Formats: sequence, structure tokens, C-alpha cells
Amino acid sequence: MKRFTNSGKNSVYLLMIALVCFLCAQAADAKDKTTIVTSSFLRLGVDARGASMGGAQGALTGDVYALYWNPAGLSNVLFNEVGATYYRSFQGLNYGFLGYAGPIEPFGTLAGQIFFLGSGSITSTYENPDGSFAGTGDSFLVYDLGLGISQSMRVTDSISYGVSGKLLTHRIMDEQAFALAADVGVIYQTIVDELKVGLALQNLSTRYKFMSQELREPWSLKFAALYSLLDRSLFLATDYNMVRGQRDTLNLGAEYWFLELMAVRAGIKMLPPAGLLSAFSMGFGINWRDLYQVDYSFSPHTELGVNQRLSLIIKF
Repeated sequence: MKRFTNSGKNSVYLLMIALVCFLCAQAADAKDKTTIVTSSFLRLGVDARGASMGGAQGALTGDVYALYWNPAGLSNVLFNEVGATYYRSFQGLNYGFLGYAGPIEPFGTLAGQIFFLGSGSITSTYENPDGSFAGTGDSFLVYDLGLGISQSMRVTDSISYGVSGKLLTHRIMDEQAFALAADVGVIYQTIVDELKVGLALQNLSTRYKFMSQELREPWSLKFAALYSLLDRSLFLATDYNMVRGQRDTLNLGAEYWFLELMAVRAGIKMLPPAGLLSAFSMGFGINWRDLYQVDYSFSPHTELGVNQRLSLIIKF
């Protein structure tokens, strides 16, 4: 009788996990037909490296920013890492991320994050019954805030997993709501040395009531692949994303490193979120002694202008 090799068993395990993730996502829909799906700040992307590669990070990610892309990538963190991102988005919105990850035996890698999307101060206005302007009132804030913890571990030479729990809050004026969400991810090194695949089920959340509506964060299911070339100086990555209530997307990205000091990157999103021009992105990164890394991304948009991001990683 022919026996499975370890790689064959791992492939079977990965397929089983993919099936379980898909069934969990479908079960969430089946039990929640009446819940309204809201546009979520959880889908904005977090770091400049990922943004410049079109969001194709599900199998490539291996630093503190794996907190966002696929928590299984945290298993590659060998030192303490701090990651920080800030950028000013469209219409005056500000986005910030701060994360920490580090190996802690016997738990593998433990990590935490805080991320924020908010407006500046907004002055309330009033109108008369006939629609005419009636004056201004107090100022108020609109923001979304998330706090999360994660754990990741390599269970075999070729399979890593990661899990995350998040507390989310949304606020507009005096209205505020809280929700819990969870992520689970797997990364598998195939028998082909140059090929990795990844899987992540993200943002399975509790329901919450906000502005008189019953809401739930839109879950997403990510299928990812990474192919390495030229002795791992060139990385070609792709992610296929299924997001509840939204169109499926395909993200493609490439990254090339010069002497392990500087990287150039480019990416494309299909279908583009806001016109053909918004499908493309590019950027670069600088790594100093594998202790400090600065990444920059440039993403044009047809009508909204240019979105630029700057991210930092510090290892110690």
C-alpha cells in the first residue's frame, strides 16, 4: 500500500483547513441573512509595503504587519519588532497603526496592535424646517478604533498558523458601538522550494447596533500564493479575496531587492476600486542591517488624487 509523504499529508491538512474556513464563512452568512454589512475600516490596508504591491501579501508577509495581512506570517518573526504607519487619507481622514511582535517560548510569536481611522474636528450645522441654514453648534469627532492580540507558531517545517482577536469600536458624535472580531490564517511551504501558499479567514465579528442599524463587519477569505526567483531576490505574489457583500478581487504584486538593502515594488488590483488608474501602485523600501526598515508607497486615484504611505519597522 502506498503511503503519504509528509508533504502529501501537509497538503491534505491545508485543503481541510481551507474547506473548514470556507464552510465557517458560509455558515456565518446562513445564520445572518438580515444583518446589514457595513463598509469597514478593516479593509484599508496597513503598511506601505503591502500597499505598493497592490495588497498581495497573504503568503509573503513575515513581519509585524502580518497582524493585518495573515497572522500565520508572525511565525517568521525572530526578534522583537515594532511597526508603525501613519498616513493622511482622502477627505482629511487620518489612519495610524502601531504593532509589536516577538518570539516568546513556548507560545511561538505573540503580538499586539492598535489601529485608528478618524476625522479631524467637525463642526455640526443646523437647518430650519425650510432647509435654510440655521447656524452651527459644537464640534465632534468621527472615528474607528481597533485593539488586537495575536499568537502564531510553526507546527511543522512547512506549516505555520496564526490566530487573532480584536476589539473594535465605532463612534459618531454621541453614538458608539463595540464589536469583537477574529482572524485565523495558515501559510504552507510547498514541496517546490520557491512556492508558498497562504489562507486567511478574517474579521468574523459579533453583531452590534450602531445608528439604529444592526451591523456586522464583513468577513473576508483570502487565498494567496508567493513565488520566489533569482535566489529569493525577486518575489511574485498574488491574493484572491472574497469579501462578504463586495466584489471578489485579485491582487498582484512584485518586489525586487538590490543587495538586501533596497527594494522596488509594484502592484495591481483587479477589479480596480475607483477607476483604472487606481488599480496601480508602486513604492520602495530601505533595509539597514536588518534592524531598521522604511517603506514608501504611491497609489494614484482617478478622482481623489494620490494616496501616499510611510511605514517603519524597528527590530531589537
